[in-house]
Amino acid sequence: MSIEFRATQPDEYRRAAETVCAALMAAPPTDEQWDERGRASWDEMPSYSAWDGDRCVGHVGHFLVETVVPGGTRLGTGAVSRVGVLATHRRRGIAKGLMHELVADATRRGLPLMSLRASEATIYERFGFGLAGEFSAIDLFPRRAAPIRGAATGGSMRILRPDEILTVLPDLYDRVAFGRPGVITRPATWYARLFKDAIDGSKASFVAVHSDEDGVDDGFVHYENAWDDDHPDGPTGKGEVLDAFGATPAVELALWQYLCDVDLVTRWRASERPIDDIVRFACSDVRAYRIRSVDDEQWVRLVDVETALAARTYAPVAGEVAISVRDPLLPDNDGVYVVGADGAKRRDDVTDADLETDIVGLSAAYLGGTSWHTVAATGRVVADPAAVALADALFRSTPAPFCGTFF
Repeated sequence: MSIEFRATQPDEYRRAAETVCAALMAAPPTDEQWDERGRASWDEMPSYSAWDGDRCVGHVGHFLVETVVPGGTRLGTGAVSRVGVLATHRRRGIAKGLMHELVADATRRGLPLMSLRASEATIYERFGFGLAGEFSAIDLFPRRAAPIRGAATGGSMRILRPDEILTVLPDLYDRVAFGRPGVITRPATWYARLFKDAIDGSKASFVAVHSDEDGVDDGFVHYENAWDDDHPDGPTGKGEVLDAFGATPAVELALWQYLCDVDLVTRWRASERPIDDIVRFACSDVRAYRIRSVDDEQWVRLVDVETALAARTYAPVAGEVAISVRDPLLPDNDGVYVVGADGAKRRDDVTDADLETDIVGLSAAYLGGTSWHTVAATGRVVADPAAVALADALFRSTPAPFCGTFF
């Protein structure tokens, strides 16, 4: 029987959800979970599914969000999620067919970007995605880290009541979180999922909010605490930092000073922190901040190269670089784009490029987190070293890209 690819209909969402859960080694949603949180998130996600008769055997979708690009502009983005193919139907081109449908959908919607978190790092380059951002998993030992240098003083902290979380956080996140490339907007339905444990009290999970001297909220941290019975010094506290954003670096550091002041906790762990995390350098003892691992976070694909390149800013350096781009899946992107300090534009009259690359290479370098030097070393660039160096100088951006939201 042939496989049919089609847009997932509302009465098919539950079956598609069960397929994704099976593919990603998760339990299917219960009726209560589906009614409380599941259905609403599927309503806001355009998606495509693969069907073998009346059985859903694969699925892919994307949330419609915006991504901050260098310079601060927010670009429409398809945040790819819920990708899965049943083990009974692997190696039949189903993932390829579904991803092609989704890229076509992003094109029709006029989305300049797509992004994703990869369950397997070897899958998505074939669809034009490049590794554009990484994160660190860290441990912080508060007694040695404190005091945190540069932390804002004069403000105040409060812990939100569970019934305040969904009222306070969406607006606060939208006001304070967008100071770094790679950060995305969060659809309203995500907050109940992201802060579930703090809302329902199923764990020792808390959200603390920082306010400035005028009483205006300007940062928050979401964390969990537990007892560490295996500590060599006897039972002590441990903590997990799940989410932390501040309107300024000083506010972000104040959040970590607050964490260092939490009694009983001898170690804080965070699974996702920016690779250029200012907290590390603000610690009184830099070795109190231990990097456990560095992993890929954001995979980006430019869907509309001309719009995406024009939307970001470039470093004020002399010279321009003409970049020739090849995009096998979206050939309308093929062409030469001239990038300089004043911006980027497509130039159909330019035939001799300084640098040639494919859509994967350009997408990897786009947010400034992966250097052109690195892309060139992988064989995805044809250029002389001077052109690569100029491209690096133009695309360089600080701070490093970081999304900070799992989707």
